[in-house]
Amino acid sequence: MKKRVAVIGAGPSGLAVLRAFQTAKANGDEIPEVVCFEKQDNWGGLWNYTWRTGLDQYGEAVHGSMYRYLWSNGPKEGLEFADYSFEEHFGK
Repeated sequence: MKKRVAVIGAGPSGLAVLRAFQTAKANGDEIPEVVCFEKQDNWGGLWNYTWRTGLDQYGEAVHGSMYRYLWSNGPKEGLEFADYSFEEHFGK
């Protein structure tokens, strides 16, 4: 029987785990069956920007730590993934 892994949440940590499994598979390693469960309708977790507040269609509270014009007071290198930089994403 093949092992199965559930990744709960597609936020920064969940995405890092999914990327690690993807890299392992590309390197020829045997990996378990991986399924990711995300409550929101988009990936990103607390980094997912939304202007919505209140309740979603299921009655769950809509919350987010990202907001328009938010500036981080830390270095971008501490927030980006090692193999995918801000420069690669934004083209700067």
